[in-house]
Amino acid sequence: MAHYQGGSGFASRPGLSARQPLFGASNPPPNDQLAINMESGNAYDLDDDIMDLRNSVGRLKQVSSAIQEENQLTKQIMDGLESAMETARLTLKQTVKRLDRVARKTKSNHVLYVFLFGIALFFVAYFWIRVHRFLKWLF
Repeated sequence: MAHYQGGSGFASRPGLSARQPLFGASNPPPNDQLAINMESGNAYDLDDDIMDLRNSVGRLKQVSSAIQEENQLTKQIMDGLESAMETARLTLKQTVKRLDRVARKTKSNHVLYVFLFGIALFFVAYFWIRVHRFLKWLF
């Protein structure tokens, strides 16, 4: 920030020419041009910054092309997966139709027998657990 220096106006930051004081001091008429003084020790090296930006842009281009390739590979994999799932769905649908036809033609009681076997197995396990607990309670 500029500091007021008495009658001589405002002090300038390093690298800029002195500014004219406010309220018409007895200095030469104001000049509309601004002079920038670049010292060699404090010089801002734009070439290094430009090279850094070019390198950054190059890296960003590489990353974007890698993302694009990844996106294309993912799309190919997803297309293959979609076609495989469609094939599996159709095969499963055909198999269900065949099983339905076979079940209608045979008219056997296999399902009833499997169901009754499951219920019998459940009751056997239930009574086994009850008897085991009762024997534990006795002894």
